[in-house]
Amino acid sequence: MRFHIVVVSYASWLLSILLVFYLSHGKGTTGMQIAFLCGLVPSALQLFLIGIDWRGLVAPVKMWLSLLLIILLGYVLSNFSAETATRSLEAQDVPPAWIPLVYTFDVAFMVGISTLVAGCPDRRLLRSIAGCFCILCAPFLVYVDITGERTWGDRLVANHLEPVWWGLMGLTVCLAAFAGKPGFLAIAGFVAGAATIFASNAREDILAVSVCLLIVMISYLRTMKRSQHTVMLAGICLTLVSAMLFLPQVIHTFGFIGHDVLSLDNPARGIGSGFTGRTGIWQSAAEVWFKHPFFGVGFRQNEQYLGGYSTHNAYLAMLVDTGLVGFVWFLILLGSSLFAALGIQDQRTRLFVMTFVVANVAIGFFDRRVINPGTPYGLFFVMCCSVALTDRSLRKFRAATDVFTPAEKQLT
Repeated sequence: MRFHIVVVSYASWLLSILLVFYLSHGKGTTGMQIAFLCGLVPSALQLFLIGIDWRGLVAPVKMWLSLLLIILLGYVLSNFSAETATRSLEAQDVPPAWIPLVYTFDVAFMVGISTLVAGCPDRRLLRSIAGCFCILCAPFLVYVDITGERTWGDRLVANHLEPVWWGLMGLTVCLAAFAGKPGFLAIAGFVAGAATIFASNAREDILAVSVCLLIVMISYLRTMKRSQHTVMLAGICLTLVSAMLFLPQVIHTFGFIGHDVLSLDNPARGIGSGFTGRTGIWQSAAEVWFKHPFFGVGFRQNEQYLGGYSTHNAYLAMLVDTGLVGFVWFLILLGSSLFAALGIQDQRTRLFVMTFVVANVAIGFFDRRVINPGTPYGLFFVMCCSVALTDRSLRKFRAATDVFTPAEKQLT
């Protein structure tokens, strides 16, 4: 009972962040900050009802302290001043001089909670939070799909929130479905998330979901018995024969995907558009980075130096904001987290962590979001990295001492 209380409180907190952002049209800084700080509630419940296992937490703590150090050095060495503050926060009544403190505190708060989740003695906590969030958020996405407007080329817009943001929320629910118990609710959550992605026509999220589905299929293939492999091969052969018999319909389907889903022939978004005009922004971002190569212009300050435009690339955003040092740190985080996730024994946790890290790698080429406390996606990503790094440390500890907790014995 205590475990379920903690799970629901964390999932409800993540949902509240999404809802506050939606109700404030993405502009309510004060409301968003309050909703974000409400993470103290599930954290306190975890400490009092479940507790924390400190073993293995050195690895994620080192990683996150390194990030905070890079952020602080970036602000100091870039000579940050109120005149170079991010316009988006200036317009929302946040004193410009406070911006470094606000951003640094938010990141510290986010990584602190993620480390607390990773240190839960019951290693099912992350997957349970994700599964519960999927169930809670799916009806909301259905509501948005029904009531939202179709603008920007028949793309989903709701409460002035752009299609890219809704695509990211759909992706979050899709990935959270992998953490849930296989069944109707998990399938329904995945369908709701996928429907939102397609309604938003968020191509980077479509790519991420496709790659993650491939990873899930490969993961299940490794656990299949020989008889199940035979059935699967028979199914593939039957599918190929059917495709040959209905070749015109198959060709039409590929045409629909290319024209209506991916908009490959759209003059503004298709092939030849410079990745929807991103190449020009990428060139400008690279020029900014050349002027601040080592520690960047300051965490989340890239838009100010790009005329208010987003970099549309997570890797370039890290280069511009935190320089080469932060960029290398980010690559190390992705690589070490993915490698560590491969060894997680609990299948549902392993799938969720792996797909989340891989999805972040994929959409990072077309979306600027990296370390973002303001969305459930950003929070889940940091939690996944913390859990993966902690799990690897615990495996090393068990190999050295052969000591297991009761919760760990259930997963072995």
